[in-house]
Amino acid sequence: MRSWSDSPFPSREELSGVPEGKSISQDNGESRLVYEIKDNPGWLAKLYKRPADAGRISDLQRLVYLPTVMSQADQDLVDRCLAWPTTRLYDGSDLVGVVMAKAPDGFYAPLKALSGWQDPAPLPLDWLMKPADKCAQVGLRRPDLDLRLRAVEELLAVGDLFARHDIVYGDWSYRNALWNQHTGEVFVIDMDSCGIGSREWVESPGWADPLFPDRSRRPTVASDSYKLAVLTVRCLTAQRQDPVDALHALERSTRDASLGGLLRRTLTATRLEDRPKCAELLEAVRRIRGTTASAGPSATSGSRAGADNVTTWVKVGPRAGAGAARPAEATACARPSGTTRAASGTSGTDGAAASNVTGSVNLRNRSAARPPASAPEPSPSSAGSGRSGPGPGSASAAGGSGTGATPTPGSVPPTSHTPRPAARSTSRSAARRAAMARGSSGRTAPAAARRPRRHAVTVMLFCALIAALCVARYVLGWI
Repeated sequence: MRSWSDSPFPSREELSGVPEGKSISQDNGESRLVYEIKDNPGWLAKLYKRPADAGRISDLQRLVYLPTVMSQADQDLVDRCLAWPTTRLYDGSDLVGVVMAKAPDGFYAPLKALSGWQDPAPLPLDWLMKPADKCAQVGLRRPDLDLRLRAVEELLAVGDLFARHDIVYGDWSYRNALWNQHTGEVFVIDMDSCGIGSREWVESPGWADPLFPDRSRRPTVASDSYKLAVLTVRCLTAQRQDPVDALHALERSTRDASLGGLLRRTLTATRLEDRPKCAELLEAVRRIRGTTASAGPSATSGSRAGADNVTTWVKVGPRAGAGAARPAEATACARPSGTTRAASGTSGTDGAAASNVTGSVNLRNRSAARPPASAPEPSPSSAGSGRSGPGPGSASAAGGSGTGATPTPGSVPPTSHTPRPAARSTSRSAARRAAMARGSSGRTAPAAARRPRRHAVTVMLFCALIAALCVARYVLGWI
């Protein structure tokens, strides 16, 4: 199950629409109750102790819709590694909670105790801070270096995604991320408390940032980069002391000085601008593991800029030898006026400015192995009936669906193209040649063709005038 795209709920729902099922926790942090929604296994409702204020309401609204404008690689990372808020819960006019996905089963495990095996419980990242022998004592797999590097790679990929979208998590610690002991994957929870640009002060003991010493400075993505560096050192070394002191053990275990150098710069920088970006740490870890940027785009690319997230190229200009489009095809391929692109997260040019557009192609959720087929976009009537805004499930990477039958690539008529008229020979040389050809056939030559003849007559008259002047001078001199 994908933690955002597969949500069965709209972006806004009344509290009565998420009936209470099995209770997960009570009075934990900022929540008064977390429970599994009845008849919707795998989806949790988190209710706050007090209604959200205006700033929190704004941030949650932007978070719920943000994946609609992400690249496909970023959406895949959200679906795999994050308990992203998918729905805002309202009780009248008060925002009282959110809906989010439950962590997959791989992030749970039974632990061995003196009384025997316990029921499966979530595995916080804290287990990577313990010696391998301690993990084995409770029945967990001994985490080797490759498993630790995989967990760190996923954490840094999430941090890079947050930095590119200006999301401030703030509360990075061992307890806010779960760990899969078999694959090394991580699952970050408590995403609903994130801010956009900055957030209210929050910090766990032992994670103090020296450049944010007190509450006078709101946390930003720069403070997140420091805490992720601390988390990286501690996950790779299983040492909880000063992360700068643990760097020596890290360099010995990884046999790579570049990662240690980047971490040292992050931990010891005296200015925020001197801290390496999270993407640089991610690239260094991937070099050690020998992996590629499959978890997300590179640091220089975003969801709306750069070409790293391009999966294929489709020519939309007129095809050679294409005739005039049939009226039925032109009508089927034209995008209905007023169609919104919010569901798919794309934007285009409408109205008079798009008079040179011959067709539209939806490239979301396409791969290089399967070029996209042109299809009409969903009409405004495809929005959920009686609910406020499309939910993540209806605004997934597929681009949304309408209320009628969804056209298949084979049934959609091809994009209509209007052929350009043949270029006319309007150059001066071509016109002159045509005029001379008409003159040779007995027609009156145009003025351009008579110019050489006029020039010759002018020269002859000038010569005659000179000769006349010479004769006149001789005659007058003789007299």
